[in-house]
Amino acid sequence: MVLLTLFLPLISFALSIIISYRYAWIVSISAPLFLLASAVCATIALFSQWNAPDVLMKFNWFTLGKDVFSADLLISNLVLLMLFVVALISFLVHLYSVGYMAGDKNIKRYFAMLGFFTFSMQGIVLSDSLLVLFVFWELVGFSSYLLIGHYSESINAGRASKKAFILNRIGDIGFLVCLMLVWSNQHSFNIIEIVGGEPSEWKTYASLCLFFGVVGKSAQFPLFTWLPDAMEGPTPVSALMHAATMVAAGVYLVIKVFPFFTPVTLEVITIIGLVTALIGGFSALAQFDIKKILAYSTISQLGLMLIGAGASMPEAALLHLLTHAFFKACLFLGAGAVIHSLHQAQRQAHAHFDAQDIRCMGGLSKKLRWTFATFVVSGASLAGIPFFSGFLSKEALLTSVWMQQGYFSAIVFLGFAIVSVLTVLYTYRLVYFVFLGESRMVKELPVTEIPLIMRIPLTILAVGSFWFVVSWSPFDFSGWLFEYSKTRAPIELTIGSSVIILVTLFFSTKIYRSGVAHTSDVLRNGFYVDSFYNKVSLYALTPIYRATLFLDRKVIDGGIHFSVYAQVTFAHVVAWVDRQIVDGLVHLVAGVASGIGSLIRSFQGGKIQHYVYWAVFAIIIFLICVLK
Repeated sequence: MVLLTLFLPLISFALSIIISYRYAWIVSISAPLFLLASAVCATIALFSQWNAPDVLMKFNWFTLGKDVFSADLLISNLVLLMLFVVALISFLVHLYSVGYMAGDKNIKRYFAMLGFFTFSMQGIVLSDSLLVLFVFWELVGFSSYLLIGHYSESINAGRASKKAFILNRIGDIGFLVCLMLVWSNQHSFNIIEIVGGEPSEWKTYASLCLFFGVVGKSAQFPLFTWLPDAMEGPTPVSALMHAATMVAAGVYLVIKVFPFFTPVTLEVITIIGLVTALIGGFSALAQFDIKKILAYSTISQLGLMLIGAGASMPEAALLHLLTHAFFKACLFLGAGAVIHSLHQAQRQAHAHFDAQDIRCMGGLSKKLRWTFATFVVSGASLAGIPFFSGFLSKEALLTSVWMQQGYFSAIVFLGFAIVSVLTVLYTYRLVYFVFLGESRMVKELPVTEIPLIMRIPLTILAVGSFWFVVSWSPFDFSGWLFEYSKTRAPIELTIGSSVIILVTLFFSTKIYRSGVAHTSDVLRNGFYVDSFYNKVSLYALTPIYRATLFLDRKVIDGGIHFSVYAQVTFAHVVAWVDRQIVDGLVHLVAGVASGIGSLIRSFQGGKIQHYVYWAVFAIIIFLICVLK
């Protein structure tokens, strides 16, 4: 079942490539079916092997000298849970895409890369070798590059895909250095062997390098700027990327190899997570693009997950990763439903406005009732409102910080509380200006609800946003899923966080009912981190550019000019040799031959007396030579 879960998306990819463009419509049927089969296999594996002893499957990969490199696959509770989440979310995204991407001219390539994207993420989940995991890690990056740039006719999509690819490769430098350090010290890439042992200096360096790779993949500070731009890709791709694949890969890796991280690295992880969560939360509060709000929200939530891991409670990070997969996928697909419906209405009414700008929306709850209901449920989970799964997972994260001691933990706790307040604010702002309030440019448009095939995934994900996917009790995160965990949230912490969230929600209604609040340019531009990169790149590359320009003008162009002059001079020399020597020699030979011919012709004048004369002359010469 596990191997089928892994390879069925790959078969979907291959079939989507093989099918002719003439029958491209088949891909819209075959791809969701293959992913449904993968999700069923993952579900069977989850329920049949849950809490069973871990299983390690070893496959010899290649031999280099005396070293044998294996492609090991590990089956554990963590792996089974993530396989299930990835397969289920991917199937729902495939199903949703049938309606959302209908009529797309590159539908074959879209479903092919969506299947390959899923296969690559499942490879990360299953791998028990850092080397094999790195291979799948890069395949995820490659897949995301193609999917973000799916709309090849869009210049912005092309730029966004290149930006995502480059920033992820910068982070992957750290992953590569980690592999070198691990091999030189452990002479093994097997995760089971690597995570053991006491903390050491080389482990600190190696784990810091590994975390730098996580920073790139999971869009953490300072390499987070690619993720908001990646919203240029199709919305279902954004849902899969944010919920269960690319950005989740980094946090999952931290959880998977958690014992490998030393105390120093865990402090760095906590700091980076807190900074990222605050930047993402404040930036989401100032965006107008519906997808960019959710993108900055993802950045912020990933930061909270890393805070939980840095606080030595990876179970809490995993719990929030699980709940986040459901409610964030639902939010993105809900945003896609809004965009899809508005595009359809625009075409019918011949209207022109930005279908992703929340300032153009409003009052859509009356026209998109199903989408509104699912969006509110998943938004409530994101905001951490009681009785939703996000509340429980955030309680687990908050408890992990609460249990730490010292000023540093107090600062982290305060930062966590600020992020929680920001999450409520930007979530309500999004819901209000899209679905509630006064209807603006969409007022007269014939907006209709999305097709049933798109509503089914939204409904399933909305149901997954309630508390019972985590625990039987809506106020106890240590439920059936994490029953082995003895951690409990203090009652005063649960009450306090609930009160703060509900009070913030109340004031949110007062703030935003008055209209679109003023937003800061600093927040809207992500604290100008991108601008800083551009300036640094400009100042760093300008001397190189000028040196290259000098080299081009003085050396390369000079060499070209010298080469031209040399060629002209050489051509004149060759022409003189050709005219004076070659042609002269030819003329000389021709003249000699002509002279000899003229001489010989003179012997045959047709007069008999000349013949007698030359015969007598020849005989005399002959006699002189003989008698001498």
